[in-house]
Amino acid sequence: MFELVTDVIRNFYILSLVLGCIVCLLLFLSKTKTFACSLISIWILLFVTELTQVAFVMTDMMTYTSFISFDAFYGLVFYFYVRFHVEAKKVSFEDVFHTLPICASYLFSMTWEFCFGVVCALSYAIYIVYYLNQHQPTLRIEVTNQQYDNYTWLVVMARFQLICWCLVLFLLSVNDIFSVPVSKLIALASYVPMSFWLFYLSYFNQIKPLYVQGNVSQLGVSPQLHKSQCKSYEHIIRQLNSSMHSDKLFLNPQLSISELAKHINSTSAEVSCTLNTHLNMNFYDFVNRYRVDEAKLLLCKTQHKVLAVAFDAGFNSKSTFNKLFKSYTGLTPSQFRKEACGLFHDDTQRSAKSLSHLLVE
Repeated sequence: MFELVTDVIRNFYILSLVLGCIVCLLLFLSKTKTFACSLISIWILLFVTELTQVAFVMTDMMTYTSFISFDAFYGLVFYFYVRFHVEAKKVSFEDVFHTLPICASYLFSMTWEFCFGVVCALSYAIYIVYYLNQHQPTLRIEVTNQQYDNYTWLVVMARFQLICWCLVLFLLSVNDIFSVPVSKLIALASYVPMSFWLFYLSYFNQIKPLYVQGNVSQLGVSPQLHKSQCKSYEHIIRQLNSSMHSDKLFLNPQLSISELAKHINSTSAEVSCTLNTHLNMNFYDFVNRYRVDEAKLLLCKTQHKVLAVAFDAGFNSKSTFNKLFKSYTGLTPSQFRKEACGLFHDDTQRSAKSLSHLLVE
C-alpha cells in the first residue's frame, strides 16, 4: 500500500513537472510578455526545479538531505507580481531588503531553512490577501470590467496560495510524528497543493490572465473632490447623459473613467465626484447599468446567443455579464429572455424616465 501511494504521488509530480515546463515555456515565448509575466514565469520555474528534485528523490536518484528548497522565495515573487498588477510598480533597489531574511535562512541548517521558507511564504500570502482587500474599494470606483476581473483573479490566486501554504505548514508540522518512510512521504506530499495550482492554471484556461498587460491601477486614483465642489456640475451631468444615450460609450468594453472624462472635456475627479454626489453610484455601476439595459434590449429583439449579446452590450467576460445581469434584474439572461421580454418595453421607458430625471435634477 505504501509503495502504491508513493508511485501515485511520484507519477503525479512527473505530470505536474511536464505541465509546469509547458506553462513556463508558453509564458516565456508569449508575444505580449510583460514584467508580471516574467515574475510568474520565475515562480513556476522555481517550483518546477523543486519538482525535479522531488522526482529524483522519489526515484532514489538523489538523497533527501541534498534537497534545495525555494519556499522562502515563492511569497516574495508572488507579492511583486500582485503589486505590479495593482500599482504598476516594478522591483526597485529598496526591494532588496525583502531578500535579506530569505538569504539569511540559507546560512542555517537545511531543516530550519524548510521551516523558515514555509513561514515566510505563508506570511507573504497573508499580507497579499490583506493588500488586495485594502485596494478593493478604490478599484471598484475607477477600473473597467476587464481590470476588475483581473483583480478578482488575483484575489482568488492569493487566497488559494494562502490555503496551500497552510496545508504545507500542517504537513511539515506533523512530519516528525511518524516513522522515517512515512515522514519522508509526508514531506514530499507537501508539494501536492502547489501542483494542483498548476493544473488549475492550465485545465481551467487561467493562463490568459497572466498575459494581460493592463494593470488594475493603470488609470491611477483620481484626486477626490469635496461634495461642495460638485454643486455646479450640471453641465457634466448633461454630458454624461449624452455620452451614454447618444454616443453609447458604454459599448466600449475598455471604457475607463479617464476616457469618459476626456470625451466630455472634464477630469476624472470631477466625473467621479459628480457620479457619487448626484447619482449615488460609482463609475463601475454607472457604466454597467447602461450595458445591462442594452443587453435586455438585445435579448428581446434578437435571437443571438447570450455570449454574443454580452459582447455586443459592452461586456468582455461572460461570467461578469451573468453576475451583473442577475444582480440588476434578479434573473439570468436566459430566464429574462423567456419570462420578462413581454414586460421589458414598459420597464425600459420607466427606467429611462427615472434616470433622465436624476441626470437633470
